[in-house]
Amino acid sequence: MSDNTFIDWLETELAMKEKEDMARRGRKKKVQVPTITDLQLVFVNRVKDLVMNIHDANGVEYVTYSDVSKLDKAFDDVVEEANLKHQQMTIEHGRDKGTVHRASWQDLVRADHPNIYVEKDDDDE
Repeated sequence: MSDNTFIDWLETELAMKEKEDMARRGRKKKVQVPTITDLQLVFVNRVKDLVMNIHDANGVEYVTYSDVSKLDKAFDDVVEEANLKHQQMTIEHGRDKGTVHRASWQDLVRADHPNIYVEKDDDDE
């Protein structure tokens, strides 16, 4: 009979502990998770796969053109979805001094960035 009393006590204590834990979880602030779109998730996973392939192969000898193509496509999809833009740069020297062109080597920026490159329509000329 003492075994049943101990088990009953243990079950009661476990139930109380579970209630306390549930109450504590309910009081915690909910973490704000940034939203990520499906395209962004695909891109992140493509990068992860490529990095894993490089790591597993101890180098780049086994990375296929298909891997790079898929990564490039996913990148383009994310850039389009997020409306990211190239920055502009003004040529400061030489014959084309003052000409504004797309600085494709610089980081992409949001569409509201003050230094975005704006494509010119050739039809207006």
